Amino acid sequence: MADDIYVQAYRQGGVEAVSALLKKQFPDDGARVRATEDLEETGLWGILWHKSSRTGRRDLGVVMEFFGDE
Repeated sequence: MADDIYVQAYRQGGVEAVSALLKKQFPDDGARVRATEDLEETGLWGILWHKSSRTGRRDLGVVMEFFGDE
């Protein structure tokens, strides 16, 4: 896990760095939502979700917390 790029980003710059890395790697909103969902499913990351008022689907996820260093 220590070589995970998201964990490395977190250790270098916190949750803001993880969100920035996701945005850089996945410029397409839909792909970024899927990647953020994958992060959340690991159980190591807390994500704050926004849902579209038009579709009711997730359209933005922000990394809020890392649970791996506890």
